[in-house]
Amino acid sequence: MNKLSTSLFLVLLVVYSLSLRAQTSKVDSFFTHTPIFIQGSFHTGKVIPTNDFVRGQNFSHDTIDQYKSFSLLLLKQTTGDKLWEQLYSYPVYGIGFYSAFFKETNELGTPISVFGYFSAPFARAKKLNFNYELGLGLTFNWKNFDPLNNPNNIAISAERSVYIEAGVNLEYQLSKKLFASAGYGLYHFSNGHLKLPNQGLNMQALKFNLRYQVNKVSYSFIKNPVPEFNKHWEWDISFFGGAENVIYSGNDVDIITKYQGLYFPVYGINNTFSRSISYKSKIGAGFSIGYNGALNAQLAVENGQLDEVDLPFGNHITLSVYPSYELVIDRLSIILQPGFYLYRKKTTELTPFFYQRIGVKYHFWNNYFAGISLRAYKYHVSDFIEWNIGRRIKW
Repeated sequence: MNKLSTSLFLVLLVVYSLSLRAQTSKVDSFFTHTPIFIQGSFHTGKVIPTNDFVRGQNFSHDTIDQYKSFSLLLLKQTTGDKLWEQLYSYPVYGIGFYSAFFKETNELGTPISVFGYFSAPFARAKKLNFNYELGLGLTFNWKNFDPLNNPNNIAISAERSVYIEAGVNLEYQLSKKLFASAGYGLYHFSNGHLKLPNQGLNMQALKFNLRYQVNKVSYSFIKNPVPEFNKHWEWDISFFGGAENVIYSGNDVDIITKYQGLYFPVYGINNTFSRSISYKSKIGAGFSIGYNGALNAQLAVENGQLDEVDLPFGNHITLSVYPSYELVIDRLSIILQPGFYLYRKKTTELTPFFYQRIGVKYHFWNNYFAGISLRAYKYHVSDFIEWNIGRRIKW
């Protein structure tokens, strides 16, 4: 991921993990009035065999299947001060640090992640909760693909990648301040096609957690009558931009130049029409008009350097439609939009016509929002990352 993308992502991560809504500016007041927890987790899991590198095309000529990982999180326990906290059955959220350990360290490294975290109960009993977990962040310290020194690692092609986590756990309260839980999680690592080859790494794990309250704040869950929700329509119009890497397919340049390839811009407009049916959910549909410079791109060699072959503008235009679901968490939303391409001019090999978009957006001011989305296909292969800024119109 380039420096600009990394900086923008970190800004959104801080907003997500520390500011689901504006908190008090006095740190001491925050820690003396808010239940704060530290959670430690141990994970033991398997790598899902989604590419040749994982399946055995590596230095050891063996499958990359098992790994161990650890995470440490700083969490806020919500109590119902705000309506959304009560609607989500008093979730916890915060920031976490994660590290995974593979026996193939010489080819994968020891990745370290920083991520925003959110967990809320599906069901809550007196001392027992069944929770879901979501995480989004950045991962560093990979030993990434290198055509000379690490040529087999087609899963991770850059030192930094996106971190995505989704899971469930069953949590039991051992004492007033201590909670234990066990669960299952799915993890995805990818750079969103910003650097190729990028098959991504997908993992699953059993998780064992201990969560302990570190301050002496007494709390109880507030339960107030929930006002009737006013259903309404919304139109979200957003502009997105990104970049995509294309590797040169010929052999008439040196191997470093070949795998550096060229970068092409991706941009466009998304229009989503939704019905806000509850405090937590919006359903709808939309369409996207985009320009993808990597679509049908052709590379040529001039004086030992790669150069783009000029093609008609229309060769890079895309038109797609999608149903939309939006999970609303106060100002933050998680977006799921499976899409279908209606138009793409085919001059080279195309990705499947059915794609998947998952993302987050944050309403930073009234009806204006910013966000990031990952567009993928086959449910595990990244196509490109969309950086979004847009406006919402309600009626």
